[in-house]
Amino acid sequence: MNILIIGGNGFIGSHLLEVLSLNHKVVIFDRSPNRFVSEYPNVEYVYGDFHDSSLLKTCLENIDIVYHLLSTTVPLTANLDPIVDVESNVVGTIKLLEMVSKSNVKRFIYTSSGGTVYGNPEFLPIDERHPCNPIGSYGIVKNTIEHYVKMFASKKNFSYLIVRPSNPYGPRQNYNGNQGLISKLLYNGMIKEEFTIWGDGSAVRDYIYIDDLVNFLKIAGLTNKSGVYNVGSGKGRSINEIIKLLSTIVDELPPIKYVKKNGFFVEKVVLDINSAVNTFKWNPEISLEQGLIYHQKWMQSAVAV
Repeated sequence: MNILIIGGNGFIGSHLLEVLSLNHKVVIFDRSPNRFVSEYPNVEYVYGDFHDSSLLKTCLENIDIVYHLLSTTVPLTANLDPIVDVESNVVGTIKLLEMVSKSNVKRFIYTSSGGTVYGNPEFLPIDERHPCNPIGSYGIVKNTIEHYVKMFASKKNFSYLIVRPSNPYGPRQNYNGNQGLISKLLYNGMIKEEFTIWGDGSAVRDYIYIDDLVNFLKIAGLTNKSGVYNVGSGKGRSINEIIKLLSTIVDELPPIKYVKKNGFFVEKVVLDINSAVNTFKWNPEISLEQGLIYHQKWMQSAVAV
């Protein structure tokens, strides 16, 4: 198979290309190299802007499968300028889908969000039948793109996979940005910098180790089954529980500052992953406790402080 990974040098994409390039021809489209790993000799790298249609069109030549992992925003920043969020992500993806529909691409995989598209849950754990009621721009945009993926797939006869991952963590995750609780806690502990938590730390999220998420993307992506799937651990942990677990494996955590939560805050997100498990015979294998140890060891070796 010839596979294009858009956003292939990002946190998720850099791990995905490792496993896919073992048996397939992989092309990476991204804005810049990955700062943690060198380019692989058997992978083709194309650098450019997501809105460079002519460059993207060239990348789609002879491609069988497209993984669209790229996002120009994160949940914390998307609300600051919803117009930019829509223009850069929704419009850009529609243009991509139009090009895909005119190519010989057989399959399109989109990574949405299991943490934001549902909004405040009506029941837990959240399965794929749960209404999508996103309360912030990031989730609204992700859910909108999902609908366009389905629309183009039905009209142009290519299969699609929409993946709603929970909170991924692990090696190569950005540790000094606006996303990634575990990475930020570890990093701030290393540099002894205060860490801010919205609310009282009781907020619950579903965390999945990067290897488990990538394993699903590989297994499910290489089938021809279409649909929407939650991908997580299926278990919820509060921020305070994460802090307590980390305190058992690191020498020092950062001082914690609790601040009033904003109006876009969701208290609990735990995903029902039964559909993914039953359909693709996939299971998350790395426990949170073990994953935190793996992640902390990588941080020690990779991060200069």
